Amino acid sequence: MEASADAVHAPTVAGISGNPHDGAWSVALSGGYPDDIDLGYAFTYTGSGGRDLKGTKQNPKNLRTAPQTSHQSFDNPLNAALKRSAETRNPVRVIRGYKLQSRYAPLTGYRYDGLYVVEKAWMAKGLTNGLMVCRYAFKRMDHQEPLPQRDLDQEDDNNKADAAKTELSEL
Repeated sequence: MEASADAVHAPTVAGISGNPHDGAWSVALSGGYPDDIDLGYAFTYTGSGGRDLKGTKQNPKNLRTAPQTSHQSFDNPLNAALKRSAETRNPVRVIRGYKLQSRYAPLTGYRYDGLYVVEKAWMAKGLTNGLMVCRYAFKRMDHQEPLPQRDLDQEDDNNKADAAKTELSEL
């Protein structure tokens, strides 16, 4: 919500902000697709669409985790916006969210992580269900502050220690 209010990333749910004519203005990485890979200086990103937003009995109206039920395409205006950005090479603002399973994700909330260029846009078979998805390769622009990193191994150790303390206190 703050990213939207601050005009860094307008949509409160969608991961892509932009239009097919001008391209994308921003993307939010929040762990919505298992296909995405985040290396910090570069990442792959899965497009928008193809999810059953009505929900299912097991997943009623959860827009973030609704199952992929159809192919994505570049006809989707948000996917077309990112494809246009690959053509123009105009910079795109990147926001990382705490739900992203990456050492570059913040521990809480969302964080602006700088400007990236969409290097490539292509269609590929998704990892989880074999449906076609729009894929994008992003590369971080030079001359920006280094990205903060968190120690995932240390977090794992801390989580295990907290769980052990809780378990012992219940004895």
